[in-house]
Amino acid sequence: MRALLLLGCPEVPVQTGIALYIANKLKDEGFEVISAGTPSAINLMRVADPKKTYIDSYMEIERCIDQMGDGKFDADVSFGFVHKDSGLQFLATVAVLSSGTPIAIVFGREAEELSNEIKETLDNCLVLWAKVVHNPMELKKKIDEVDRWASVLKR
Repeated sequence: MRALLLLGCPEVPVQTGIALYIANKLKDEGFEVISAGTPSAINLMRVADPKKTYIDSYMEIERCIDQMGDGKFDADVSFGFVHKDSGLQFLATVAVLSSGTPIAIVFGREAEELSNEIKETLDNCLVLWAKVVHNPMELKKKIDEVDRWASVLKR
């Protein structure tokens, strides 16, 4: 199974830590983990995981979307990290192009508003959110409530 992590601008500190935490859980379940994001987000992930313990490969988010649109790439599950509208737009685009399950990981000062917008916009999208910026623990607790990521995949 293949999992995609969609990372936007890394201006909110919790993004990288939570992304690596989810990647760790996914690897434990046997997923191949691909990280697609902005150049800054990708570089932060590469620095945090230099031996590719959690992330198998990286690509820029625009290339990922192009390959999905051309039918050259897909994922069983796509995690969109959302802290502003652009993250929501990336996730919505991937949700339309992918046959897999979209999952929104929403954080930052506008997390509640963004999570409501996602719920109104995207059918069949699991939304996990917390109003966190620096301390990831509240969001981590919500992530830990998902027993196994494979259990939320579309069948």
